[in-house]
Amino acid sequence: MIEVKRPRPWARLEYVILLGWLLYFAVHAALPLSDPDTPWHLATGDYILTHHKIPTTDPFSWSMHGQPWVTQEWLFEVVLAWLANHLGFAGVWGLVVFLQTVTVLAVYRLVSTLSQGNRVFAAIAAIIAVAAGIAFWVVRPQLVSYTMFAVFLLILERVRSGRVWLLVLVPLLILVWANAHASVSIGILMLIFEVVVSFVPTIGRLERHGLSNRTRLWLLVTAVVSVGFGLLNPNGYHEFTYALLSNNTLMTSSINEWHSPNFHSSYYKYGVIPFLAGVLVIVIARRREIPLKYILYFGGCFALTLVYQRFMPYLAIAGAPLIGFATYDWARVLTAPSRFFRYVCFIALLAEVAEFGLKMPSVKGTVASHMDPGAYPVAAVNYLIQHHIPGPLLNAYDYGGYLIYRGVPTFVDGRTDIFLRSSVFADYMDLQNLAWDAPQLLAKYNFQSALLPPGYALTVYLSNNPNWTLVYSDGNADIFVKNASTTSA
Repeated sequence: MIEVKRPRPWARLEYVILLGWLLYFAVHAALPLSDPDTPWHLATGDYILTHHKIPTTDPFSWSMHGQPWVTQEWLFEVVLAWLANHLGFAGVWGLVVFLQTVTVLAVYRLVSTLSQGNRVFAAIAAIIAVAAGIAFWVVRPQLVSYTMFAVFLLILERVRSGRVWLLVLVPLLILVWANAHASVSIGILMLIFEVVVSFVPTIGRLERHGLSNRTRLWLLVTAVVSVGFGLLNPNGYHEFTYALLSNNTLMTSSINEWHSPNFHSSYYKYGVIPFLAGVLVIVIARRREIPLKYILYFGGCFALTLVYQRFMPYLAIAGAPLIGFATYDWARVLTAPSRFFRYVCFIALLAEVAEFGLKMPSVKGTVASHMDPGAYPVAAVNYLIQHHIPGPLLNAYDYGGYLIYRGVPTFVDGRTDIFLRSSVFADYMDLQNLAWDAPQLLAKYNFQSALLPPGYALTVYLSNNPNWTLVYSDGNADIFVKNASTTSA
């Protein structure tokens, strides 16, 4: 009898596919930083490391200086700043790649379970799902929430299959989640949802999510204990109530991530819509029973995403279980992939390894050297500091994070919750949009300078206002200074 040699674990095709994606993502994550909030998260972490305390009042703006500030993402910011200070941009890049790796592996293990061990298919399905939300994988604390969401889905699926002991990990994960991002209430709701949905009977093809009474009890106990662990943060219960800011219409109408998706953009048109259409077609076309729980997860995330596009990564992850459960038997050929398919995957992996090798030297250097000068007003702030441009400064909202990073006091910035407690944010929006009261607001705050993008209506107004002088312009940002005679007057 001839013994058939099984492939070594590191040569298994699913590992090749997963590694290929992670190498691709690593190259993608090495692109210059461009998110407007990344700099102030770095600055906050650096502030905590320098002062050995978590700020409870605003230390960065001049308009709300000393006012209460809920620093709900301090743990992520401290880790981010420590890595940046000790490893430079490579540390920041490594943190993002690490969180992506954990997320992909968690989704892969979940889909592998639901697809009855079709691991090659599970790897492909996991990558498709996570890739649908890739536009939101920027250097921000939300990354921790995406990872936790995927890990919780995996843990809860394991608990359903009898591994109740895994619930001991949940309170510790909640502790990390509560100190890294204010979305921790999602984890608590997932535990409670698991119990509630177990009482819903099978509805047509939507299969009941059955649990024993003992498992239900442990889930509820874990939820209560997890709330206690979640309260172990500098902000107490505010960490759980921070999401209520989504009810503020001024913020949701003004901040892009709180807007509904723009399905005319290339990302949604060619990435998200095909993904959503594929999942829906699969669910509708299949005649087999589908777990009600995952339909509700996907439907709930879909509804939230239609209102607030920032939930897109959760929707992408929630789609993976449906892909895995509903189509694994269509892809049974992947349980024993052909030699040709294996060769294609290995060649693709070699190409990714080559690209990774070529791109990785660019990861070296400081974080500052990896900030996109087209996204941040780097040269303008250099001029601002070198020429001692006077304040108070009126700055564009998207420039606020970078100004904090450079130590320049801001009028407004990405920490929107601070400015919503007063009229500052509403006044800023009136200024940006050149509302009827914009001239009065310029006088109200006694602005002595302004840092604005060329395209703002306010920029055009100041350019044609004899009381203001344009002292710097580089096509990316303009600096205006109020005339001395006007100031003295």
